[in-house]
Parts: sequence; C-alpha cells; structure tokens
Amino acid sequence: MRVACFALELRGSFRLVGPDGARIDMPGKKAQALIAMLATSPGGERTRSWLQGQLWGSRGQDQAQASLRSELLRLRAVLNTRGSTLLHADQQRIWIDLDQIEIGSTSGPDFLEGIDIPGEEGFEDWLRTQRNRVVASSPASVSPVVIDFADRPALAVLPFVNASGDRALDHLAEGISEDLIDRLSRLRWLPIIARSSSFAVRGIDPDLRSVGARLGARYLLEGRLQTLPNEMILAASLVDCESGNILWSNRMPLAPGGDPDALPDLLTGLTSALGTRIDAEEQSRALRKVQSDLNVRDLIWRGRWHLNRLTQDDATAAKVCFAEALAREPTSPEALIQMTWAHLWDLWAKRGTNAEIRSVRQMAQKAIMADFDDARGHMLAGIAEIWLRQPARAEALLRRALDLNPSLVLAHGQLGSALYLRNEPAEAVMRLTSGIRLSPNDYAIFYMQGELAMAHLMLGDHASAIGFADKAVMNRSAYWYGHVVKVNALVRRGNMPAARAALDDLHASNPQFEDSHIDWLPFIDSGWNDFLKAGLNLARG
Repeated sequence: MRVACFALELRGSFRLVGPDGARIDMPGKKAQALIAMLATSPGGERTRSWLQGQLWGSRGQDQAQASLRSELLRLRAVLNTRGSTLLHADQQRIWIDLDQIEIGSTSGPDFLEGIDIPGEEGFEDWLRTQRNRVVASSPASVSPVVIDFADRPALAVLPFVNASGDRALDHLAEGISEDLIDRLSRLRWLPIIARSSSFAVRGIDPDLRSVGARLGARYLLEGRLQTLPNEMILAASLVDCESGNILWSNRMPLAPGGDPDALPDLLTGLTSALGTRIDAEEQSRALRKVQSDLNVRDLIWRGRWHLNRLTQDDATAAKVCFAEALAREPTSPEALIQMTWAHLWDLWAKRGTNAEIRSVRQMAQKAIMADFDDARGHMLAGIAEIWLRQPARAEALLRRALDLNPSLVLAHGQLGSALYLRNEPAEAVMRLTSGIRLSPNDYAIFYMQGELAMAHLMLGDHASAIGFADKAVMNRSAYWYGHVVKVNALVRRGNMPAARAALDDLHASNPQFEDSHIDWLPFIDSGWNDFLKAGLNLARG
C-alpha cells in the first residue's frame, strides 16, 4: 500500500492539499463535487453514466458525456502532474486512488459547505443525503432514514451482487445498480432512494422488509450477476417491503464480460418494466381503499386505473379523480399530467376539433412548467402538436422527452407516429420497433403495433402490415385503426375475400365506426387519408 500523500477535507469548505503541503486550486464547483463523489464511494469509483446524471443531468446525453470528458481533462491536468497518478478512468468508470489520500469526515450538516449546483437535482439529492448521514461505528448502530415522501411510493435499488466468482466483475455489478438508479430517477413520479443510502445498508440485515423500513422504501430492487458456461445472467427481483412478496422478477442474458454496447438497451427496458409494474401495483392499492380514505396520490392512481381501461365511461371517471386531486393540490405535476392525458384520450375517441386540441396543448404546457424535467409533459405536448399537424414541433418535444427519459416507451411510439405521418415510414419502423422491444408487455402495445402496421403499409410491405395489424386488434379488438390498416393491406395484396371478412370484423368490434373517422388522422399528405378510405370502398365491392 502506498503512503497517503494528499489530504482531503470535505467538512466545511472543500480543501485538497497536495504532496508539497500546498492547497490545490480546483477548476470549479463541479470538479470539487466530482472528487467528493469519488472519495465517498466504495473503492473510490463511480460509473461515468452515474456521474453524468448527477452533475449534468439537466443536459442531453451527448452534451453530458462531453462535459464530463472536459472536466476530466481539467482535473487530470491539476491532479496527475504532481509526481503520482491520482485520478483514473476507463470507458465505463472513473476512480480515485484512495491509498494516496487521507480523507477527513465525509458526512454531517456542514459537508461541502457552500457548494451548490443550480438545476442539478441529482447532485442536490446526493448532497442532502450525505449531509443527513449518521456516521456509525458498526452496522448495528445505523439509524433509520427519516424521509417524508408524502404517501408517494419510493423504490430503493440495492447494490447488485456479483455472484460470478470473478472479482473483476464487481465494478460491472455495482455500475449496473448505479445506472439503474439514474434511469429510474427520471420517471419523476417514483421517488428513488439515493445510492449513498441504499448502498450503505449492504449486508446490514437479510430481512428485506426491515431494510425497506430503514430506508423509507415501499419497494426494493435486488439483483445479481451469475455466470453460465457461455453467458452471464442478470437476475433482478422487485420486492414489496410491506408484504415481503416478490412482485416481479426476470433473468436477462448478458454477453460474457458484459458488453457495454448492449447494456443501455437492457437497462432502458428494465427501467420501463419496473415502472410499469410499480404503476400497476399502486393502482391496485388505491382501488382497495375506501373512497373516504383516498388522498391526492390515491385519487391519481385510481384515475390511472380507470384511464387504462380505455372506455368512455372510465375516461369520465378518471377525469373526476384527477379533478378532485387538482382541487386539493392545484400545482401537483402528477395530477396535471394525468388530467392532460385523460383529455387527450377523450379527444382521440371523439376526434376533437383543433380548438380543443390547442386547449389541451395549453394543459400540457402547464404540466411542463410544473416539472420541466418530467418527460411525460413534453410527450403530451408533442402528441398535441402531431394532431395539429405541426411535425417539427412534435418531433422536438418528443426527442426532448426521450432525452429526459429514454425508458418512456410511449414517447418512442409517438415519435414513430410523427415520422410516418410526415412521410418517413422507414424511420418510423425503426423507432416503433425499438419501443416495442423495450416494453413488449406495455398496456399501450396495441397502439404501437397498429402504428407499425401503418408504416409497413406505406412502405408496401403488406405481409408485415397484416401481421402487426392482427397483433394490434388481438390486443384491443375495438381498435378501429388496426382494422382499417388490415383491410387496406389485404386489398392491396389482392385478397378480397379476406379483406371483406376483415371489414366485417371492424364493424362488429366497433359499430360506431364511420369512414369519416379517417379524415381526422393527421397525415401531412392527405392523400393517405384518401388511400385508406379507398381501400375500404374496394373491400365493400
């Protein structure tokens, strides 16, 4: 072990002293924060993606990566030119050599006094947790974390266990946990326990319910890396801390060594699946409560349950729930988002006017202002712009939504819609396919399958159009758009008997359907509206 030659003080003002005894001037507050985050982490290392999320989370992914690279260049110039290499990095990780540093206390109310990074909520959450930590002499003396989530469900991601037997994969297991924390925190409606708290309970108590109570979490995610002869397996389980029941589990294959290029898609899909499962569980909790006991969050979850049933009566019931939630808490971002979504669904069902769509667009903009970092508000505004035939605005809003939350599956689908509606069906197929791959069990899967069917129809791939239209109407028999696309694909393929049978299915499953419904579809080229109506007329003979 090398002798410590640097001294780092994190209580009070940040101070780093070099081997010559002189104070080292740091390039800025983010440089100080980065060093503090490394110095307080197990082994002195963090993943690049975690640091980007904490210090540059308000920026797009490409910009955040570039900012971190620039910061590393400045820090290396300051730290690695004093006779030793203190700061290290590879493609996935950044670490500091703890053997060379004598570190003072790393918690308390005056931790990193005077450092604040406006707009970076990830850093502020980490800093708040670090200042609130109680330094204990033994695991048994760790005090419970007291956090008020105002009845919101909180999730703690425990450090994933490396069960492969290969210690070189320790960083991969921990990096996956950190990346998941970052991705899950973008859901906004789901509070995520800070890494410094959830990782601190490692090995303290085998009873997950006790761990959940200690952290203030309703849900825990645990996982492990396992090895098989020719592959690795990432196994993950979601646990209800109140009952101790496993709500969801999955085993996902990884390439040996953990191919870094494959991990982002896997973790994006895992984030989407966890959000969907917790969403469904919270809806069920709200339904089990009596009406008089419902708080604002319960009203929102109950309204979501109604909205996901996709009937007109349930949409009305959902709006009643959201209206009551807003009456109690007028600035609730969640209630604003859900009310906007309910109105958008209503407009689709009744094919609303442009004036009505513009009104809902204003609601979406209000939701964005309530929480600018919630991807869903941007997505809802993007949907309104699609329907107003403003493809450039729609695409910008939807891409912003995906920058904020790559796991927002419906935003992938809506971006695919915007692309084919402006005559870019090949690009739409790629985007819609990606959305379906990320969340094959999403409740709105029928919608994405129907959109994918239309994109293939525009490309002249009638077999694929029929296949995806079939899947869409199997998942939702009353989805008239899926039926219309199937009829048209069969007509263009020359299979008139099957087209007439598909037309009969359309009217049987949705007796209210009229050809005028097609006029509302917001194609930039109205020739596609005429194309779809002509196909129905050909099927009628």
